Amino acid sequence: MKIKSIFIFLLFTSCHPLFCSWQNGYEELNYEPSKREIIGKYELSEKSKSYLNEDYYTWPLKLEISENKQFKFLFEDNPESLADKIFADKEKGNDSKRNKTGKWFYSFMDKEKICYFELEGICVQPLCKKDGKTSIMITIGDGDECNGIVYEKVE
Repeated sequence: MKIKSIFIFLLFTSCHPLFCSWQNGYEELNYEPSKREIIGKYELSEKSKSYLNEDYYTWPLKLEISENKQFKFLFEDNPESLADKIFADKEKGNDSKRNKTGKWFYSFMDKEKICYFELEGICVQPLCKKDGKTSIMITIGDGDECNGIVYEKVE
């Protein structure tokens, strides 16, 4: 009876007691990566586009991580929405208005053997890899709901 109660408690305390399905196939880095492994261009994974359905244009399709600790969400390859057409700045152009920049950080925890990656104001998640590609995970909404998207390194 005690084991059954513990199992039921774990089942109802989060979306899944072990993992979230959107993170399947990704392994957390258990070493400190070189900057070269992190710096580069990332694209929204196909599974993430599918999850976001037709609303995927609200998230940038591309993410650029630069050596100067800056990141840039690139919207230029996103489909144009009606809001883009209505609110477009005719002098500066739509792309400069929509691309967003910020700072990124990472820290490796020796004791726990985990590397946390932060996009300032957006997420702090373990840095992961899948098929040899560095991947940045972003939880959407409440973490217990197990929703999120992934940017995979392409360059």
